[in-house]
Amino acid sequence: MSNILNLDKILLLFCGEDIFTDLNNDNYNQTVDVRSSEEFNSTTLLQHNVPVINIAQHQLLHKHLYLAGIIVFYGLFKNRQFIKRKLLEISNNKKLRILIGCSQGRLRSPAVWLYARFLGIDAKILQYGIKHYVE
Repeated sequence: MSNILNLDKILLLFCGEDIFTDLNNDNYNQTVDVRSSEEFNSTTLLQHNVPVINIAQHQLLHKHLYLAGIIVFYGLFKNRQFIKRKLLEISNNKKLRILIGCSQGRLRSPAVWLYARFLGIDAKILQYGIKHYVE
């Protein structure tokens, strides 16, 4: 059994598969990368970067996978005003649909997807994450 929280599997169980999509979905043409700025700059696949956690927190997450959920939700809570402002800006105040992605689509992007849905933004999660498209 893995020590990491797979929020994608939990959301799939409660919400169904329609919360995930791939890069070819033309209905979601605004794309948001929620990885750290450093990760975004090293592999730019999506249009906008709205980091949930910084690189130091990301490295801590990898050293202590059992704390991954806490670290990500702490980052989301701590940065919620910035993330809210950016998501509303990118979605043109909820008029545009957005696609949210992270490395593997298991924790950071599902967490931000939940927040986007709470804000009333039509969003989907990039299935399998960014690594799937660049490897």
